[in-house]
Amino acid sequence: MLGILGLFRAGWLTAASYRVRMIVSVLGMMLAVVPLFFVSRAMQPLMQQTIRNESPQYFGFLLIGMTCMTFLPLAVASVPNAVNSAINTGTFESLLETPMGIGAALAGLVSYEVVFVVLRSLFLMLAGAVLGAAIVWTRVPLAFVILCLIVAAHIPFGLIAAAGVLAFRTAGPLPQGVLVLSGLLGGVYYPTHVIPGWLETVANFVPLSYGLRALRQVLTLAQVDTQPWRDVGVMMLASIPLWVIGGGAFAIALRRAQQNGNLSRY
Repeated sequence: MLGILGLFRAGWLTAASYRVRMIVSVLGMMLAVVPLFFVSRAMQPLMQQTIRNESPQYFGFLLIGMTCMTFLPLAVASVPNAVNSAINTGTFESLLETPMGIGAALAGLVSYEVVFVVLRSLFLMLAGAVLGAAIVWTRVPLAFVILCLIVAAHIPFGLIAAAGVLAFRTAGPLPQGVLVLSGLLGGVYYPTHVIPGWLETVANFVPLSYGLRALRQVLTLAQVDTQPWRDVGVMMLASIPLWVIGGGAFAIALRRAQQNGNLSRY
């Protein structure tokens, strides 16, 4: 834990040296809610029936989708980016020699970004609340658990990308591809049942489509049945083989990089 806190402090000190960028990032996200509000209000009559199984209000529908989408880069891109940065600065190999372990080292490397994204998302939701987003605030703790499970279901993609960094010095198109596919077919801006049939079939293999649907139902519907938990269950079951593949790929790439001495030659 001390090691994670130390890496978090290092990340905070680095980010604090760019204070203007931090402030602009938070304010930019909050201001983005304003056009979202006006667009969603204009679209409400058209979308009301389409989204009725997930949210009674299109503004709340979009707000939750955008908030959830801000967390996906944490799972998909943060780990490979952190590994690449640590290797380039010559600190990654040193971290591996500490008693904290590789899991704690990776958690520490991304810890500041996690906290920053959580704070940005809170500001985004608060801005939405000021504009009248229909959110059941008493269910926010439960929704946060679902959000954590969504992130956990996408971490294997980040591990595979990190394995690419270790083996080939690049994560390739995987992180960006997962983010684009999730944005288009994960139900961020519209429910997945409105897209063409063959695309909806593809969307059924996108983990975000299940997690986001459950998140919206918990946060916006007055009465919640068992559907959200079925969606979360499907998402988590689907992530099990991904965790096996991602964890295995990262372990193999790390072991080979250490054996070949590639970590010290970056």
